[in-house]
This record gives sequence, structure tokens and C-alpha cells, in this order.
Amino acid sequence: MSEKVDMVSLPKKSFWNLSVPIIAFCIFDAIYGIVDMAWISQINVHAFFAVGVSVPFVSLIFSFGDSIGQGTNSIMSRFMGADDYESAYNALIHGLILSNIIWVFIVICTLFAQGILYSVDQSDSYLLVWDYLIPIVTFAYIFIFVNLFSETLQAEGNSRLPTILMISSNVLNIILDPIFIFTFKLGVKGASYATVLSSFIPFIIFICLYLSGRTKIPLSKKYFKLRPYILVEIFKVALPNFLDNGLWAFSSSFVNSILIMTTGEIGPILYSTSNKLKTLLMSPIRGYGRALMSVTGHLFGAHKFDALNQMYKYALKVSLITTVIVMIVFLIFRDYAFGFFSITGMGTKIYWIAVFGTIIMISVPFSVISSKMLDGFGKSLYSLLFTALKIGVEIGLIQVLYNLLSNGSCVLIGITITEIIFALVYYLFLRYLFNNFDRKYENKEVVKTFNSEHNEIKDIKEDTKTEKSSEENSLLSKIILIVALISMIIVVTEIILSPISFNDYSTFFGGIICLSISTVSIYLIKRLNQPKISLLGFITSSVIIFTFLSSYGNVSILFFIITQIFIIYIIIILRRLKKGNNKVKK
Repeated sequence: MSEKVDMVSLPKKSFWNLSVPIIAFCIFDAIYGIVDMAWISQINVHAFFAVGVSVPFVSLIFSFGDSIGQGTNSIMSRFMGADDYESAYNALIHGLILSNIIWVFIVICTLFAQGILYSVDQSDSYLLVWDYLIPIVTFAYIFIFVNLFSETLQAEGNSRLPTILMISSNVLNIILDPIFIFTFKLGVKGASYATVLSSFIPFIIFICLYLSGRTKIPLSKKYFKLRPYILVEIFKVALPNFLDNGLWAFSSSFVNSILIMTTGEIGPILYSTSNKLKTLLMSPIRGYGRALMSVTGHLFGAHKFDALNQMYKYALKVSLITTVIVMIVFLIFRDYAFGFFSITGMGTKIYWIAVFGTIIMISVPFSVISSKMLDGFGKSLYSLLFTALKIGVEIGLIQVLYNLLSNGSCVLIGITITEIIFALVYYLFLRYLFNNFDRKYENKEVVKTFNSEHNEIKDIKEDTKTEKSSEENSLLSKIILIVALISMIIVVTEIILSPISFNDYSTFFGGIICLSISTVSIYLIKRLNQPKISLLGFITSSVIIFTFLSSYGNVSILFFIITQIFIIYIIIILRRLKKGNNKVKK
């Protein structure tokens, strides 16, 4: 068993050890987003439009990895707090499985979306959208896994390494952008390639760290046992966090529509600029929240409810002090901050945005710190409920004020009042939880553990029923596996032979070579216990297939990579069926 992780004895020290690197990354990530868009804006109007349209989808991909990572972080932290380390190791593998499923889902959705948008509009701008998106989608597993591993490393108390790797990746992306875009003259494709390549380095490092056993939480299939409970607990945190982003996107669209009607084009520009600056100003609070989530999970799993209460008050106090300092600096330098975006002659509006923004920012710590603490408890559904209510109140209040005032100030006033109200709601709700934790969990575990006898041993009566039902389940599962095997073989055969029907023999033979490399890769990891060689084989085959993007079309690369996945599952099914037959013979 690997080294134990202790965040319970010194929670405040653990909080600072985690939060400082995360804050550094959040600040740099906000700055990187601004610089990256600046490079793309210099290509042409079509490219700027293409990337602007693609940003929500790219954010969605990152959000998948980040949300699953937070869900995995939460359940791992609670298991470690309850001293059930093997379940924590198992939870990591469950997070990886979910990430793979999400990646396949993204690729399939993209195939359908591509056909729909091409049939709607084949203008240069929409073609550029796919030039930018296809490499991102194809290698989406890189972004998903990087975000996942960043979160799971935080669960074991390590936020420095993910921060260093992520910042290094962003720096490399900024350097590669002008080289790929202008020097190699790849345009918007170059920006996409730069993003993929810069993220590939931390991905490889994370994989090597886990496979070499240099992390406190090991990645080994010997700890894997499918637990629906773990999947549910991951989704209880991941899904609300993911839906939060969708709700805020809806809210932003409504606000923009109101601003266009009341102030014209300058309204949405000021709103988007304010949001960019808000992201930067909120970096310390986001860092505190992420760190608190991991510490909370450990304390909650260990039944340290008094320590949880103290950590909540402490994190709130630190966040409020930091926010006041940050906002004083912002008020002084507000004109320079907005001037960076070339917004001039808007002194009065910028002044009031800064004043109301200060009030909003002082309220934000209550929402952010409270929601992240709920994530640590595994009670993110409450956060989702509060977010939905918050957006509903905000939209309703802005609409009422718009009818009364008929000017852009309705947005500022509406958002400010809503933030104050829900800061109070979050705080009172957390106080309510803390007052009832002792009574609620007096004779009850906060997380279902799997290392005690009562969770592993069944009654004699239940054993008899289980033996009978297991035979029936075994036959049923065998039938399902055979049907799945036949279906996958048909799909793989159809994809491999499809280029021949178009007389595209180059794609056919290239695909066969790639799939052969992938199959050998799978053999090595199963038979020779060489995961590094297997990883290299899969990456090599993916890179070879990726070369077909420019020469043979976007669909070929996606189909052949899906085929690789199907081959992996075919081999897994064959091994399952073989093991089942061996058991029957015995």
C-alpha cells in the first residue's frame, strides 16, 4: 500500500500548501486566455469568428475533465479521511473509466454536429470552425486526462506539480501560437495544433508518474473492482459542476441581450471585459475553494465536524481579506485595466462598474467557498440547486428593473442584489449543516467503505440466493458479451473496408498499419506487462492517423480512432469469455 495522506491533523497547513500553487495557476490561466485570443485576432475576421464560435465547445471539453476530476477528488478524499485507502485507489480508476467514456461520447457527438453544420452553412467561417475543432476533439482525451490528474493529485495533497505543468503548458502554447499560425502559415489550424502539442507534455508526465509508482495514490488494475456507489458519488459532484457552466452560459446570453437593447454594442463589450477581469480578480478565491474541497473531503471522511466548521470560518475570513485588498488595488487601477482592452471614453460607466463590482466581489467568497465545501461533502446537488435559483432570481430581477429603468444599470443592480442575497443563503445553509452533522452522522458513516467485514461477508441465506442468481447472471452476461462482440466486429469491419468502396487505398493501408500498431500495443500491456510501450504504441498510431486530417479528410481520423477503441473492447470481451469458460471447466 502506498504512503498515507494526512490532511486531518494540520488542515490549515494543508489548505495553504494546496491553495498557493492553485492561485498561481488561476492567475496565469486568466492572463493566458487573454494573450491567446490576441494572437488569433491577428489572423483575420473569419478566424476570430471561428475560434469565438468554438470556445464554448472547447470549454465544454475542459469542463468534462475538470468536473470528473473534482468528483473523483471528492470521493478519494473522503475515502482517505475514513482510512479506506484501497477504495480511494479504486476511485481513481473509476474516474479514468468515466473520462474514456466521455471522450468517446464527445467524438460521436462531433461527427453528428459536423454533418449538421456543414449542411447548414458551408461558408469559410464555418469551415474554419472545424479546422480548429477537429484536432481538439480528436485529442480531447489529452485535455480531459490532464484536468482529471490535476484534481486527483490535489486529493493526495500535491498541487504544486499540476500547477507547474499547467503553467508550463500555457507558456509553451503562447510561444507555439505565432510559430504555427504565422511562421508555418497554418492559420487557425496552427492555433489548434499548438494547443494540442502544449497539452501533450503534461499528459505524458502525468501518465509516467502514475505508471512508475511515484505518486502516493497508485494507478493499478489490481485495486479495481466495479463499484456503482463510487460512480454515483463521482457524478454527484461532477454533474452539478458541469451543469453550472451551462446555466451561467444561459445567464450570460440573457444579460447580453438586455445590454444590446439598452446600451448598444458597447454594453456586451463592457460585460465581457468585466468578466475577463473578474476571472483574474477571483483567482485567489478560486484557489482557496479548490484547496478547501480536498481538505474538506479528508475532514468529513474522518468525522472531524468541529474542524470543518473552523476551516469554513477560516477560509471565509482569508477570502474576504484577500478580496478587499484585491478590490482596493483594482479601484485604483481600473482605468488601466479597462484600457488594456482599448476601451476609452467610458470613464463614468467604468467607475460604476468598478463600484458595483467591488460589492459583488465581496459577496463572491461566500458562494465560492460554500459551494466548494459542499463539493468536498459530496453534496454538490445543493450547489446546483442554489445556482439554478440564483440565476432564476437574477434574470427575473434584471427583467423587472429593465421594465422600470430601461437602461443598462438594471444589469449591475440586479447582479449585485442577487449576489448579496445568495451569499447570505449559502452561509446560512452551511451553518445549518454544521449544526446537524453530529446528530445526523452519530451512528452513520459519511462515506460507504469497503474494507470492513460487514461490507464483504453476506449472511448464509443470502449466499444461497447469490449462488443461484450468479449462474443466471453469468449466462445473461455471456449472451450480452457475445452480442456486443459481434456488433463491434461488424462495425470495425465496415470502417476498415469503407475506404475501398471509394477507391481510397492510401487511407485503407494507412489505417491497417495504424490499427496493427494499436493491436500490438494492447497485446504488450496485457501479456508482457509493458504499459509504457503500450502507451507509446497508442500515441504513435494516433499521430499516424492524425496525418490523414489534411490529406484524406476529417472523418477518416475520427473513424479509425473509434476503431482502435472498439478493438480494445473486443480484446477485453474475448478475455472475459475465455475466463468464463475456464471457470466452467474447473
